[in-house]
Amino acid sequence: MRRTLAAVAAAGTALILASCSLPSTAPAAPDLPSHPPVSTPAPSDGPATSLPTPAATPAVTPAAATPSSTPTQAVGEEPVATRAGSIDKVRVTAQLFPVRRSGGTATVDLYIASRDPEETFMLSDNLGDGNTETASTALSSVDGIRLLDTHAKKAYLPAVTADGACVCSPDDDNTWTFHSSVWVTVTFAAPPASVTTISVSVPNFGTFTDVPVI
Repeated sequence: MRRTLAAVAAAGTALILASCSLPSTAPAAPDLPSHPPVSTPAPSDGPATSLPTPAATPAVTPAAATPSSTPTQAVGEEPVATRAGSIDKVRVTAQLFPVRRSGGTATVDLYIASRDPEETFMLSDNLGDGNTETASTALSSVDGIRLLDTHAKKAYLPAVTADGACVCSPDDDNTWTFHSSVWVTVTFAAPPASVTTISVSVPNFGTFTDVPVI
């Protein structure tokens, strides 16, 4: 399913990739919140701004993730970190996989599953940044995920289309779907080739450090 993003790019949708300078201390992630990585044409980096007011970034349209019992990453690939949390009072577990670099883009893959298969949850705005001027124009989005290069003091915002749509999955129209498990995929401008590990900030789950960039 992660290849649904390729369909968006193939349709000729221009991508805008934004990044901004980090303050001396990396921003704290908010408390608490399917598909394999995709390849998209290399977009151009957006202008850098200061973290308090990052460049505006609007919501996407890849298909919603389909619930599944276990992640289906490439054979032999394991999550780099697993954290417990909750989404709308439903206890869930989040698994973060290596950041995948492809040309000028990098993809974050996160697998979230209910700890009780009988319980379902909606992502709604739990993974969003709550600001229609920094990433997606929709309040219900997964646009709150960030790549943080603490050494370069730089934060990467999710890529957006020319229409202001987050290049992510589930897209903004599908965050209100109930899931027992779901893949979350977000595309960013790729960090420099010299960057081999990076931090990933996920609302409701905190910041994952030393995530491999492959």
